[in-house]
Amino acid sequence: MPEAQQVKNGKAFEYAIALSYYEHLSQLGLAVCMEENDAFHTNKSFYEEQSAEEQIRFREAASKTIETMIKLEPGLTAQRNEKDVLRVLMINDIDGESGDVRDVVFKRTSPVWEIGFSAKNNNDAVKHSRLSSILDFGKSWVDIPCSATYWAEIKEVFDYLGVAMQSSKTWNDIGDDKIEKVYKPLLKAFRKELLRIDKENAEIPQKLIKYLIGKYPFYKIIKDDTHNMVIVKAFNLNGELNKNVNGKATKYKTPKLFLPTRIVEFEFKPDSDNTLCMILDGGWEISFRIHNASSKLEKSLKFDIKLLGNPPILFTQYLFQN
Repeated sequence: MPEAQQVKNGKAFEYAIALSYYEHLSQLGLAVCMEENDAFHTNKSFYEEQSAEEQIRFREAASKTIETMIKLEPGLTAQRNEKDVLRVLMINDIDGESGDVRDVVFKRTSPVWEIGFSAKNNNDAVKHSRLSSILDFGKSWVDIPCSATYWAEIKEVFDYLGVAMQSSKTWNDIGDDKIEKVYKPLLKAFRKELLRIDKENAEIPQKLIKYLIGKYPFYKIIKDDTHNMVIVKAFNLNGELNKNVNGKATKYKTPKLFLPTRIVEFEFKPDSDNTLCMILDGGWEISFRIHNASSKLEKSLKFDIKLLGNPPILFTQYLFQN
């Protein structure tokens, strides 16, 4: 499936979640308000582009999670009085760049309370960061600038791409050179630099995980059509989830997660030329797959970064669809 269509489907699923919760809580007689910001209008338009059958599938997947979330988060239904309105809003993409991976957020003001969902439609990537000749991944990821050595090592890669672009070549045109002259040397330089940063600075494993999964606690909702299920995961990083609200107590507790303290291993994935795998303590494991985002040559490459492993205590529920 083309990447642009994947993005549209993902945003349609975000809208389906917000709409399903809004309608369900409204039907319970609760005061709920859907905020119509830019993200709302964008996501709604992508949802309405879907076929009637797909809209139903999105809504059914979203609705499967409601019973679980109401038990986990009493704030969804703990209305104090008629003036206590639950706000439902969708988050703009720009917020993700500043460390907010949530797509749909629920808020109350009396008392101040909020939770957020990260919605994934047949995709469990946590980030799609880029590497280029000017993007400083060290500074933006863990607040440590990349070294002069790193910039010197990747210069040859991007000089090569620049020459190929001047000749109007595509990724297909450069063939196997894509691996030997771009993917492998770029990943080797990236790996070397990240390990250097880790060796010379404190708390890099913690900062890396925070960059990847965001600065706010959240629930990840994954629609998995291959296995006909919806998966709910609770990333309760600082104990901010499962709060009692207005005297209403949670029925389930999700464990507080602890961040890793060291990188155990960071190597190329076996039999792969475009993927690095990082193993950290505490059960965390990350894959970094680099790829060209389109057939057109660009002077940047995109990561598909996934959490292959997380602490075994992480709350996970599998909800099978009909």
